[in-house]
Amino acid sequence: MRIRIIKTRKPPEQNIDEEIEWLCSSLGFCEQIDKDRTAAAIFKRLLESTHEGEPLRSDDIAEKIGKSRGAVVNHLNKLINAGLIVRRGTRYELRESNLHNTINEMHRDMERMFQDMEEISRQIDEQILRKKGI
Repeated sequence: MRIRIIKTRKPPEQNIDEEIEWLCSSLGFCEQIDKDRTAAAIFKRLLESTHEGEPLRSDDIAEKIGKSRGAVVNHLNKLINAGLIVRRGTRYELRESNLHNTINEMHRDMERMFQDMEEISRQIDEQILRKKGI
């Protein structure tokens, strides 16, 4: 799993498309080279399908947003690697039952990773101090 957080300015007004783009940008998916906002369109479609209880195939997503299957699969793989979505068989959906729960679970993932890093860093410090006889 690879989670990347980028500090970006939240949209000034409530607008679902801008908020989805902000979330994608904050997680590093809406990059400047993505001029036609393919990542945000894919993510929005997955959000809708998860709420409808209908996971989607990559072909379905490609058809609905008017992009090639290859482009869609590329973005889907990034979303999977970040822990936002999962693949079940040939279908894709949010990792949890809704976006809020998905973000909360990602937060818990990061907390667990930081706990492990803190533990290892403490052990490293102790080992270095023992070697120096301190």
